[in-house]
Amino acid sequence: MRQPLASGLLTGKYRVGTRFATTDHRSFNRNGEVFYVGETFAGLPFESGVELAAELKSWVPEGWTLEEMALRWCLDFPEVTAIVMGAKNRAQACSNAAVSALPRLPEELHTRLRGFYRERVAGLIRGPY
Repeated sequence: MRQPLASGLLTGKYRVGTRFATTDHRSFNRNGEVFYVGETFAGLPFESGVELAAELKSWVPEGWTLEEMALRWCLDFPEVTAIVMGAKNRAQACSNAAVSALPRLPEELHTRLRGFYRERVAGLIRGPY
C-alpha cells in the first residue's frame, strides 16, 4: 500500500495554513501540476484533507496517535503485505515499524471508518483510484 498517511495528512500535524518547502511535492503538485494528482495528499484537496484528518482525531484509540491508527488500519487488511511510507529519520522509521506490533483496530472502528470514507472522503478524491 502506498501513501498510507496521504502525504502526511494523517499524521494530524498540518493546518490549513501549513506551507511546505518549494522543493517538496506537497508544495508544487497539490493539484497535479507536475505529475499525477493522486500522488499528493492521496488526491484530496489539501484544505479538505486537513479538516477530515482533524475530524478523525477524536476516533483514535486511547494511547494511540492518528498516525498509528492510520497505519494499523492499513495492516488490518489481509490483502496488504507491505506499507510504503516515508520517514525523515531513524526514529520515524522505527515508530512506523512498531505499528505492526499494535493490536488490530476494533471492528466497530473499521465500520465507522468505512462509512466516513464513503460519506466524507470518496467524493473529494481527484483522479482515478
